[in-house]
Amino acid sequence: MANQSDLKQLNKSRILAHIRATAAQSRAAIADALSLDRKSITNLVSELIAADWLCEVGTQVKRRGRPGTLLALDREKHLFLGLHLSENLVQGVLINLHGEILSQQSRSFALPAGLEDIKDCLLQVYRRLSADLAVAPGAIGLVLPGVLDFEAGRILRSVNLPALDGLAPQLLLPETLPLPLFIEESSRAKALAELWFGLGRKQASFVAIDLGIGIGAGIVAERRLHGGSYAGEIGHVQIEPEGRTCACGNRGCLEAYVSEQRLCQELSRVLPHTLHSLRELQTEQLNAEALALLQEAGHSLGRGLAPLVNILCPPLLVLHGNLTRFDKVLMPALTQGLQEAALPSCLNRVRLEISQFGAEAAALGAAAIPFEQIFSLDNGFGML
Repeated sequence: MANQSDLKQLNKSRILAHIRATAAQSRAAIADALSLDRKSITNLVSELIAADWLCEVGTQVKRRGRPGTLLALDREKHLFLGLHLSENLVQGVLINLHGEILSQQSRSFALPAGLEDIKDCLLQVYRRLSADLAVAPGAIGLVLPGVLDFEAGRILRSVNLPALDGLAPQLLLPETLPLPLFIEESSRAKALAELWFGLGRKQASFVAIDLGIGIGAGIVAERRLHGGSYAGEIGHVQIEPEGRTCACGNRGCLEAYVSEQRLCQELSRVLPHTLHSLRELQTEQLNAEALALLQEAGHSLGRGLAPLVNILCPPLLVLHGNLTRFDKVLMPALTQGLQEAALPSCLNRVRLEISQFGAEAAALGAAAIPFEQIFSLDNGFGML
């Protein structure tokens, strides 16, 4: 049973979530929408203003009565920083409560990378993002490559950055940096970016598909991330029994056919230059053999996503990654693969979209990790 303090925090979160969903609102409008009395709203809003969660932004003219003062989320205070450590790159964003990107930085490092090189790169991106800020970020979200143990707070294994194996993530950043520090996995972080700022903003449930060196799925159910770092390993669905050997040791995994690394190897055989990333390839450079390879990849991806469609039947699938740059080639083949392997009754209920975010998606999702504690109604209100 909730006590008075819990109820107060709940109503604060309700107010912030309502304003975030509807833009600037007067106290009277908030009271009516949330079925709270005017005195309670006045007191709660006063506390939220004093703590810099809300600010007054103008007046609402009415036909009758006094004009209402409009309230909005404060754009200047309560900033959040997200860092994405990928295979040879650190990307970072600084956002406010509106999800607006105030600053964005990236820095690469050479491979093979030692622990000190990685730490130095992370610190430099952090310093660039936080330089000249009047207030320190309220929290840092850190997205890490590899298998994470959230309960133990450790990186179990990172194939591409073995220097991270067994490491506690907080050791990557100096003790003087602001806390709390949240950690997340890349596919799940991209799902968070969609949930709070992207195509999933108005969806209760959806899945974000991360097409990169690995292939993962960030699963959102009833506006909450589902499962831990082990959930969503869609890249290891078998699409070709006794097929190609995958990095996981099994044969015929989706990742062995559609990962960016594998595609770059295949495309390099039929193009006049070697590819290290799909970012290096332009559509006009595609010859007939390259087009055929991308079509095969799209078809394989459709077959790999079919089990997910059949089991979860998510209303929305959002695709992330460099492969989506070739959507005109990819999507028809992907759709064909889905039609061949998914149940029509499930597939007809699924909408397929390409994310509007680019390389910043995971860092943006990392910065948004604390939003669940601020705007959600059942998560402890730890930030308020």
